[in-house]
Amino acid sequence: MRPIALKLKNFGPFLDEYIDFTRVENNELFLISGKTGSGKTMIFDAIVYALFGEASTKDRKEGDLRSHFADNKQPMIVEFEFKLGAEHFYVERKGAYFKEGNTSKTSGSLEVYEHINGNYELRESKINAGNQLLRSLLGVNAEQFRQLFILPQGEFKRFLLSNSKDKQEILRTLFDSERFEEIQKLLADDVKEIRTNIEKNYAQLDNYWADLNSYDDNYLMEIKEMNVRQTDKLIDVLPEFENKGDALQLKLEEQQQLIANKVQNTQQKLEQNEQLQENLKKLEDQRNILKSLSQEDEHINELRNTLNEINEVKTLATFIDSKKSLIAKQQQNDTKMTQVTSKKDELAQKNTTLKEQLADVQKSKDTIETERKFVDKTRSFYQNIAKYHQAYDDHSKLKGQLEKANELLDKERTHQSNLKEQLTGDKPSYENLEALDSKIYKLDNQVNENKVKQENKNKYDNLTIKIATNKESLREAKEQLALLTSEYENIDKGQLQLNNKEEMIAQLQSVLTIGDTCPICGHEVDDLQQHINFDAILEKQQQLTQLDEQIQHYKTQQVQLETVLDQLNEQQQSFSTQDINIEDISQIEAQLYEQQQKRKELKNQIDDVNKLNEQYQKLIDYIHKLEIDIKSQQSAIKQNEIFINDFEHTTTFENTEDFRKDFENKHNNIAAYDKQIESIEQQITNNNNQYSIEENSHKYLTEQASELDRELSELELKINNEMSRIGFNDMEEVEQAIAKVDTKADIEQQIHNHDKNKQAAETLIKELESNTRNKEVSDLDALRQQLTNQQDELNEITTEVNQHSYKVKVNKQKIADIKTIVHTLNNELKTQQEVFQLAEVVSGKNPQKLTLENFVLIYYLERILAQANQRLSMMTSQRYQLKRRTQVSKGYSGLEIDVYDAYANQARHITSLSGGESFQASLALALGLSEVVQQEAGGIVLESMFIDEGFGTLDQETLETALDTLLSLKSSGRMVGIISHVSELKQRIPLILEVKTDQYQSSTQFKQQ
Repeated sequence: MRPIALKLKNFGPFLDEYIDFTRVENNELFLISGKTGSGKTMIFDAIVYALFGEASTKDRKEGDLRSHFADNKQPMIVEFEFKLGAEHFYVERKGAYFKEGNTSKTSGSLEVYEHINGNYELRESKINAGNQLLRSLLGVNAEQFRQLFILPQGEFKRFLLSNSKDKQEILRTLFDSERFEEIQKLLADDVKEIRTNIEKNYAQLDNYWADLNSYDDNYLMEIKEMNVRQTDKLIDVLPEFENKGDALQLKLEEQQQLIANKVQNTQQKLEQNEQLQENLKKLEDQRNILKSLSQEDEHINELRNTLNEINEVKTLATFIDSKKSLIAKQQQNDTKMTQVTSKKDELAQKNTTLKEQLADVQKSKDTIETERKFVDKTRSFYQNIAKYHQAYDDHSKLKGQLEKANELLDKERTHQSNLKEQLTGDKPSYENLEALDSKIYKLDNQVNENKVKQENKNKYDNLTIKIATNKESLREAKEQLALLTSEYENIDKGQLQLNNKEEMIAQLQSVLTIGDTCPICGHEVDDLQQHINFDAILEKQQQLTQLDEQIQHYKTQQVQLETVLDQLNEQQQSFSTQDINIEDISQIEAQLYEQQQKRKELKNQIDDVNKLNEQYQKLIDYIHKLEIDIKSQQSAIKQNEIFINDFEHTTTFENTEDFRKDFENKHNNIAAYDKQIESIEQQITNNNNQYSIEENSHKYLTEQASELDRELSELELKINNEMSRIGFNDMEEVEQAIAKVDTKADIEQQIHNHDKNKQAAETLIKELESNTRNKEVSDLDALRQQLTNQQDELNEITTEVNQHSYKVKVNKQKIADIKTIVHTLNNELKTQQEVFQLAEVVSGKNPQKLTLENFVLIYYLERILAQANQRLSMMTSQRYQLKRRTQVSKGYSGLEIDVYDAYANQARHITSLSGGESFQASLALALGLSEVVQQEAGGIVLESMFIDEGFGTLDQETLETALDTLLSLKSSGRMVGIISHVSELKQRIPLILEVKTDQYQSSTQFKQQ
């Protein structure tokens, strides 16, 4: 990525600034220079903000980037044009802000353009999508961009000195190594889950093993004391439980079968004796029943004779019943015949009356038909009566409106002619107005310029006063410093070295005698008396300390005052004579007022003419509207006349209300006539239909009477023949015989029951005599007691067999489950062993105590250090190289950096480097990291780099070496920009981007040395 142009509006100290990076020729190094706080770093912030919506350092927020002097109605805008390989892009990003008068924040925006076929075409206009597009184009995120393109103040010294944990966070972001930590977590979770499953299986195995039934066998109980984790032994002993259970099961089943056989034999013997006892009782009962039935034989024979008589008279009774039925039918038929004849006569009379009514109504037929023709002809007028009524009402109104509209049109046309005459005169010129505006603009600028000059003059005068005040303060500080220095030098400083030596001298006096040799000076001691005034020495020492503190205070004050004077002088010198040369503002303001008044008069004249033009145009539009309205009214009158003529010609009425009443009267007459005719005709039709029905009924009844007479004659003949056959002389005898017919069914049932019961008793007696012959009944109570005892014994053994069978079944299921779990455990332990080992290794349980992520980060750090050492060795004359500390510690380790000193042939802590050496190491590390991140980020071509570091900590020789390193970057094809205050850089770097400030806004300018 190579910058082409940067435009800033309301961004930091830049209210409206444009930086053209094309001034930097290919492979050229340039310096960004300016006062502290002028906004040098803000240039980097603007580039990063345009591309990512963030500042060049994490500490700055978006809200901190907006200028404090910006107009509250204007947004913060950064426009950045850059080259990416052979492609050109243009980005415009607006920051969110609170617009003056609004309570809610105005949203920001982002637009990304690509240069295609000579024009910039919009690629994206949404913030999120635009950010994603820029990240994909650049191939890096904001954090990586800061590391690759911008080396901010102090960032890499902190990285150089940071511990493993801090480096891990930085390298993790750059190389996306969190995925390795995720692998570690996934492995740990898998192992934890596997271990949990294995423990669950062991717990379940323990439960199954504990639940195995030992059948109260001592050997099996001893086996159950075995640890379930000895799965191989566990499998070997499981058959013992199965064999023991099966053997006990077989023994119990044999005992159960023996007792079951005994119960079966006793049960059979008891049932046989009970059946014999019951058969003997039944035999006695059946013999008594047969005796009783034999006594009823004589009565049954009498019933058989009566039944024969009933069967002889049955046919004659049927003939007599049929005769009675035919006589009843004849009576019913005669009654219906009388009713039908009466109904026919009534219907014939009614039909005659209806025909007479119809003839009377039809006398008015001609009149009704005439009215019907009129109604059919005028029906459409009646249906639309409201329309024709409205036409009569509107006709007179429209004529009145038309007359008024014509009068108003004549009046407005007269007004139009008057306005046209007023507009034909002289018109004021817009050119004159523009000329006045130009004069006013120039005069207004002169007034504003003089006001700015007045402000500059005020500032200049204030600076003059401050300079004079500070010069006086500096003179007084120098005089006071000279007095204190003279006083300090005049104090006798002899014997001051004996201060705080009083105790030592006392110890020496206590061990020496006159004539001894002094251990300090080597002379012979001739006097041991106290001759040194330690209090005076202490007082003099305190006086010197106080004077020294005062001297340092005034020296500091002198430096501060000199610095302030230099700044004030520099600020005062920034004002040129032109900046503070003020013209006569009152004269310019008088000219401005005069021109403004002329403009006001001219503007009023133009406004008046415009108003007349506007009135004239509105009048033309109004006249056109009136003409259209008049034509519309004329058309409506013509249409109404057509409606009225059509109505009067067809209906012969000149009034809609009279027509309506006449139409409705005729329509009602027609409806009443039609309804009356239809009603009479319908009655005649219904009457005729009913008469036909009654005629058919009379014919049917006549035929039925003849048929009934014939059937009755034939039936009487049959009755007489049957009486003669049977031997009856009269009907009385017949009726007595017929009376017995009703008892036939009862007699037949009595005879049938007697015969059936007697036959059944005789058959059952023969069967029972055969079954009980030569047999005796045993003691049933004894047999029942014996069976009860045997069944109790069988129930006990059956319960025991079932319980044992259930135990064996449960044991076999438990054994199968145990085998399954053991098989599962063996497979899991075998297959998951490698996973356990891998999880321990990647989690840091290895000799180096390195996690997988730290191992990967060490690999990247080694590559970074290799790249950094190529430049650090050159900058330090092959003395220093950065080296990764390999000692294993308790916490995070492996990412600390030491420095290897070739002169001392040993490694030492990185903090032992001096300030300049630390800068060299930081710069080398930053460039190394930039190279490695570039390689890992998909081969991003770094066509530019900006460095914001402290070159001021370097001596002349080291500075030259650092510059040579940066010049090597330039020769590799990169645009390299450096922020620094070091004057030597201005001599070595010919192109300077100078950032100037006037306390509230800054500007930039490229300068060629």
